[in-house]
Parts: sequence; structure tokens; C-alpha cells
Amino acid sequence: MANGDYGYFGKGDTGYAQYMTAFNRNFGGSSGGGGGGSHNNGGGGGGDGSGCGCLIAIAVVVVLVLLGMGS
Repeated sequence: MANGDYGYFGKGDTGYAQYMTAFNRNFGGSSGGGGGGSHNNGGGGGGDGSGCGCLIAIAVVVVLVLLGMGS
């Protein structure tokens, strides 16, 4: 990709940013920031389950708080 041309993603800094976002999404690069929703292109298919642990942790904290308030 010569001269800052990232093909489909565009040119320059914007093209590079879009290219890296797609690359990291597809190949599991570093987790840079907050999520931006689901980007499933197609029918069916579930996620990778990465948010499941977080939801379980939140549920456990809520239960512990409620149990602590009851005693």
C-alpha cells in the first residue's frame, strides 16, 4: 500500500484508521477502547462471547449488594 493509499478504506490518516479498525476487528488486535455495537454483516451467527464474563460479574455484584442490604 504505497503512498498512504489504503484502497477500499481511503487514503491518508483516515484510510489508515479505518483499515486498522477493520483489521483489529477481524484478527483480534489490541483492544483500544469501548465497543461500538455489533457489526454482524449477515443473518444468524452469534458473537464471540467476550461480553459474557462482564455480564456475569455485574450480576454477581448486584446479588452481593442486595444480600448485604438484607442483613
